[in-house]
Amino acid sequence: MKISCAYGPCGLLAGLIFFAMSSAMVNADEHSRKAQEYLEKAIKSGKEGSMEGVVSHTEEARKELIEQNKDHPYTNLQKPIYGEHEKAEHDKEIFEEMDVAIDEAKGGHTQEAVEAVERASVHLQEKEQSK
Repeated sequence: MKISCAYGPCGLLAGLIFFAMSSAMVNADEHSRKAQEYLEKAIKSGKEGSMEGVVSHTEEARKELIEQNKDHPYTNLQKPIYGEHEKAEHDKEIFEEMDVAIDEAKGGHTQEAVEAVERASVHLQEKEQSK
């Protein structure tokens, strides 16, 4: 006896998997959008001379990106090949630049903090455009 799964339990299972995956992608996009907004606020704060604003907005952006990575994690190779995992590479650069921005802001270096946040913002945009 052959069992067909066209619209039975297998079809339902496939639908649930599709729904779960598309929901995670929407959440990841939302986290990315919020992170970009926080980075823009951090840049604006830095240009206005508010180092506290740079730190707080950059930390909020970091939280959003951590949540995005929970929703849609990227694989890190033990021996990475440059260009093979563009999103993961940009992700790493974003976090590194945010760390630099926070350290520079805490040290009172306004220009350096703003430049680091701007670089993080560019990497985030490139990450969203990469494959």
